[in-house]
Parts: sequence; C-alpha cells; structure tokens
Amino acid sequence: MLYGKIKNINKKISKIILGNDVKKEYPNAIKLWDHFFNKGGNTFDNSMYYNEGKYEVFLGKWIKSRKIEKEIVIISKGGNNETKPNDISYLIKKTLDRLKLDVLDIFILHRDNENIPVGEFIDAFNEQINLGLIKSFGASNWKIERFEKSVLWSNKNNRIPFEILNNNLSLAKMIYPLWEGCITSNNEKYLSFLSNNNQCHFSWSSQARGFFIEDNFLKKIIRKKYNTNLKNCFYSKENLERKIRAKKLSKKYYCSINDIALAWVINQNFPSFAIVGSKNINQLNFSLKSINIKLSLEEIKWLNLSS
Repeated sequence: MLYGKIKNINKKISKIILGNDVKKEYPNAIKLWDHFFNKGGNTFDNSMYYNEGKYEVFLGKWIKSRKIEKEIVIISKGGNNETKPNDISYLIKKTLDRLKLDVLDIFILHRDNENIPVGEFIDAFNEQINLGLIKSFGASNWKIERFEKSVLWSNKNNRIPFEILNNNLSLAKMIYPLWEGCITSNNEKYLSFLSNNNQCHFSWSSQARGFFIEDNFLKKIIRKKYNTNLKNCFYSKENLERKIRAKKLSKKYYCSINDIALAWVINQNFPSFAIVGSKNINQLNFSLKSINIKLSLEEIKWLNLSS
C-alpha cells in the first residue's frame, strides 16, 4: 500500500480509500473490509446518508470487533446546499453516535451552501476541533473560487482551514455531472491550485465509473443500461484520446488501462488520494494493482493531453 499524511492526523492514510456506499449486508461488508485492511488499506470513506446511516453503523461495529480504532482513518460526509454552520455540530454528533466513536478523523461537508460566508463554515468546524470531536475537515463539490477564498480567509484570521478538497478527479474528465451539483477538479484552474498549494485532494469516482475497463461482449450487454449513463458523463473525443494514451502506457507497465488511469490520480504532484467503490474482493484487488505503478510527471501531463 502507498500512504500519505494529512495535517492534524497522526496516522498514515492509505492512498487508496475504500468507499462504503454499496455494502448492503454486514457479513459481506466485513469480508471486504478485512481484506482491504489486510492489504494495508486503513482509510474508509462514508456518508451519513448512505443507506440511511446503516453503513456507518456496520463500520462502527466492525471497528469495535477488530479493536483497530487507533489504526484506521474514518471519513464521513454530511450536509447539503441548504446546510448552515449551526447544523455542523448535529451532523458530526449523529455520525459519531452511529460509528460508536469519540472522535472522527475527518468530516467533509458534502455540498456547499453558497449563501453562507466561507468564514462561518470555517469557524463552525474549528469549534468542533476545539471540542475534540473531529481532527480535520474538508469540503466536497466546492467551486475553486469558494474553496480558495476559504483558504485565504482561514490564513488571514488564524483559523484551521479546510484540509481536504473532495471533488471528482479522474483521468477521464467529467463532461456532464453524475449528480446534480457535483464538480470535477480535472481542469487547469483546479490542478494549478492543488499543485501550487500542495492541497490535499480526495477523489470520488476516481476510476470514472469504469470508463477505462475493457469489457468483453457479454459484459457489454450486461452493462448496456449503465453505459448509457456513463456516456453522458464521460464520453468525449478528448476522453477517448486519454483512453488510447492510457492503453499505450499500459503496455509499457504490463498492466491494465484502468491501472494507468487510477495511478494517474494517486501519482499527482500534490497529496492526491483515490476513493474506490469496490463491491467485492475481486474488484478491490483489481483496483489495488495501481499502487505498483509510478508515473512520471511527464507521463501524467501527457495522459491528460497537457503535453
């Protein structure tokens, strides 16, 4: 496993983060979590809304049963575009109660309410850190102007800033939002900001929802309906060229096209982590192969049509 670090968290963080939005049954979930942990994965991404919070309950139960609270990093997300700063305390306490934890490693605001000044959100999260309920916090699906403004405000007012930006970041650029209000960081403005500020980024849909997987004929038939939605989000002339380039590099590294695409995410020149939504152990093993590939900066730029 590859690991990174985030300020205020005294634990290493696996560069591959396991998303917990598809584990409907506890027995199946613990098999996947055990396998991920045994492979060196120690970071888990959750939302208080996934399956009405049941996945957080499952994860909390597993953590206690394995007695690994000090070894793993737990991320939870909550809030929407109507969330106000005085809602933050309730959201965090609800998550902690479900997980049966005293403190949460990372809480991420799931959406931005642009009617609220950024400083009010920062103050609310700083209060939660001072209370010892969270160690770090981030923002998901924020526009670059708002996120940059929040960092500048935090520095000016001596506050702990958002440590994590949690947008989509995949080699295939999201053309049409997967969900209303979701944002990609794969453009020059975001990537320059992330690089220049050494900003930590957690990517959801880091594998572009299977865009780089080469299906056989049978799988193409099974995935036909899914592929229709996929085409709306990721199919473009530029993304197809990225896929061609990834295929060329896959021959150099003796790996799959998807390995190259996921390696592109975790090999950025800023702290970049990839959330994967593996449904089973085979899918997880498929994604974990990417940690063996070290792309050069030139290859990263070339894959993204930047050179």
